[in-house]
Amino acid sequence: MTHLSIRDLQKISSETIGALAGPTAVKSGERTVGLLIPLKAADPERLAAVLARAEALARGRDDAADDAALARFGEVDPVDWSIEAVRALMKKEGG
Repeated sequence: MTHLSIRDLQKISSETIGALAGPTAVKSGERTVGLLIPLKAADPERLAAVLARAEALARGRDDAADDAALARFGEVDPVDWSIEAVRALMKKEGG
């Protein structure tokens, strides 16, 4: 499905939206007025593997050197994305 009309959007179920292959244009006549993006639940095992890989890649990095290299791009995201920090955030938010 390449697009939905406004009328289609009024008639479809959440299951149908969730089954969309990806972002889908919402059109009114020939004019695109929006983009419908179905949200998919993350696979916890896959997410854990990605976090573990990110943690392994981060070990031994020089934070000060990384910050200096990124400074030329402006403000850098200061978030701690370590496994421990993500787990603490999930616990805090009830996840």
